[in-house]
Amino acid sequence: MKKTLMCATAAAAFASAGFVAHAEDGWYARADATYGFDGKLDHDPAEQDVNATMGGMSDADESLGFDLGLGYGFDNGFRLEGAAGYSDDDLTVPGTFNGVAPIGAVSQTAGNLQVMELMLNGIYDFNPEGVIQPYVGLGIGVLRANAKANNLVYTDGTDTSAANGFSDSDTGFGYQGLLGLGYKVSDQLTLDLGYRYKVAEDLEFAGYNGGANYDLSLIHI
Repeated sequence: MKKTLMCATAAAAFASAGFVAHAEDGWYARADATYGFDGKLDHDPAEQDVNATMGGMSDADESLGFDLGLGYGFDNGFRLEGAAGYSDDDLTVPGTFNGVAPIGAVSQTAGNLQVMELMLNGIYDFNPEGVIQPYVGLGIGVLRANAKANNLVYTDGTDTSAANGFSDSDTGFGYQGLLGLGYKVSDQLTLDLGYRYKVAEDLEFAGYNGGANYDLSLIHI
């Protein structure tokens, strides 16, 4: 089964002073603050009809992160850049589960997601010598997701342990689309607001405490 991690983020990007960004040819650096919104994490058990596995979808609505990049702009409007990024999101996990709860388990939800990435982006600036610089781009690379979520736990006094769900990391080939608008502050500094849609395929997550494994897909809008 094909597993997919999809993440779209709004990014406020600032090119570092002292480097050319978006305009003319030459090397440039950039730093981005990213925010993901209205996200959904779909977690399906790898095997059907397993009792007490999580159902429904978790919300991943407020992902915060950053990117750092280094690239080269050509005089024809094209740019190539490498970028490394990180994002973190607390998941809102639903209380629904398949079948019945194990004896002694009670309802309690928790979840978290971190994503690390290394991407190579190709970008085209429509007006590289102007003050306003719209752009589009595509990127490929590697994304690593570290995720955990559960909605049933065993309790022993103040101690709790997960009775279902997953906690694992996996890495997959990634690609993304980019769309944005840059504003040339000076010859060495450009401010832009951009949108990204990211996808990483074939991700598998092991269940908590030897429990059922899960196939995941994440969508941020």
